[in-house]
Amino acid sequence: MKYIFFICFSLFSSCTKHKEENDKEVTNNNIENQNIENKQLAKSTSECLLDSIKMQITEYGGIKFYSENKLRGSGVLALIMPDNVDILNTDKTFYGSIILGNNTEEPYNIKLPKVIVAREIIPDVEHRIFSFDAEQPETDKDFLIVYLNKEKKLISKKASKYKFSSWETYIKSSFIHLTSKIENSTKEEQMYYYQSIKIKGDSMQIKSVSKTSCDYVEEYKNVTKWIKWKNDSCKFIMFDFCY
Repeated sequence: MKYIFFICFSLFSSCTKHKEENDKEVTNNNIENQNIENKQLAKSTSECLLDSIKMQITEYGGIKFYSENKLRGSGVLALIMPDNVDILNTDKTFYGSIILGNNTEEPYNIKLPKVIVAREIIPDVEHRIFSFDAEQPETDKDFLIVYLNKEKKLISKKASKYKFSSWETYIKSSFIHLTSKIENSTKEEQMYYYQSIKIKGDSMQIKSVSKTSCDYVEEYKNVTKWIKWKNDSCKFIMFDFCY
């Protein structure tokens, strides 16, 4: 009887241990899968932190599009209603493409990595926005130099219609949200929409805007103040547009 009990106990212990190992393996795999995206979004701790929840702009064709807090280049370049655009690495090898198709719901066939970090990409039929941090268009005579996934990429000037805005012009054309990183802001002030009035280096004068400026505005109080909006090239504010 003792032997039978010992055998049963041994089998039970073995099964329990095997189940624990399997559960542990599944848990580890889940954690690893959850971290893959974060590893793709942040290459090093020396760069601006990227909140993968708040900074996801959209998901389209199986690709997740994010913005980022790091300001790159001289400003923002917007492709105007692109048809077929090839995106190249700096050595002129193929990186990806944006191809206009016949699907009315998803007009673009985008061949890019499954996670993309750029200033603002919203490819759907209603918006068709493709905005990238970029260098001045005059930097290269043949190619536009844009930033995609935190790296320089090339787009042929001949194949693209585009508009370039300096950082100051881009910021003043946008609405601004304050984040908790703005030292002298309250939680209530972080609910308002603002526009930039003056920019002096890392300091910016902002003024809150009312609902007449944008239908998205829900909370309003008359606020005009100076804030520290960035540290070097790492911004503490969020950009928004009233599309």
